[in-house]
Amino acid sequence: MLMKDARTAVGYADDPEGEDGGSGPVPLTELREALAAARIRTLYQPIVRMADRMPVAVEVLARLAHPTRGIVAPDLFVPQIEDAGLALDLTEEVGRAAFADWAGNRLARAHLSLGLNFPLDVLLMPAALDWLDATREAAGVPARHVTIELTESRPVSHQRELAAAVARLRRLGYRLAIDDVGPALRDHRSLLDMAFSTVKLDKGVVGEALHCPAARAFVEQAIAAAHDADMDVVAEGIATPAHWARMADLGADMAQGYLVARPLAASQVAGWQRGWVGQTVGVQGPATA
Repeated sequence: MLMKDARTAVGYADDPEGEDGGSGPVPLTELREALAAARIRTLYQPIVRMADRMPVAVEVLARLAHPTRGIVAPDLFVPQIEDAGLALDLTEEVGRAAFADWAGNRLARAHLSLGLNFPLDVLLMPAALDWLDATREAAGVPARHVTIELTESRPVSHQRELAAAVARLRRLGYRLAIDDVGPALRDHRSLLDMAFSTVKLDKGVVGEALHCPAARAFVEQAIAAAHDADMDVVAEGIATPAHWARMADLGADMAQGYLVARPLAASQVAGWQRGWVGQTVGVQGPATA
């Protein structure tokens, strides 16, 4: 598997504050209405380079703005969307909003790359890649500032077609990431032979690496394999200085998580960036476990 739960299915960070968690899944009819009415909202979670703490990217996240329930958590609407064959609609809605935020100068001025999540079935659609490139170009976003993150809830199939899609996007100037790599992932090593540029370590194994020797060994091996393939490594779920120190010790290149920032509105990114660059306390020091 490339992920463990629906929150990561299309790149939705685990940020429950202000979200609906108890009213049950959103009915499909309401989800269709939400997609048609553009009720998908985008948030942005920063990614920083560990060597010098420099902000380098934001992952584009999504929430559903329900007319009566408020902001709905991803696990209450993503599975139904995917099961209904609407993953392309959701992916396009998220991408369209992110490119609009860039074109509106709320993100462009921050000079950070955008991480857009594509499920495998969407990434394999030539028409989806045509849409991506045309929409990006119309918004004035350079391809080099876009990373496509492969997310998938099933074992990766169609490896030849996937390799062709990855190669096409790399030729156009995009970067590509393998998302949510952890011990449960059965085929990430085969993906290392493709033209991906980044590996993202699942937040679960990052947390376990603090106290579990097996998890720590997995992370160390995954980082070494990625570096051997000339790929960068992002450690997700960096929530404490101990997480930061452990991943830095093991060789991760970048960090993403609550220690860096919770998901932000586009209008908050520049302010967060100024504050982050101006502070140095709390992200360095030896691991505590």
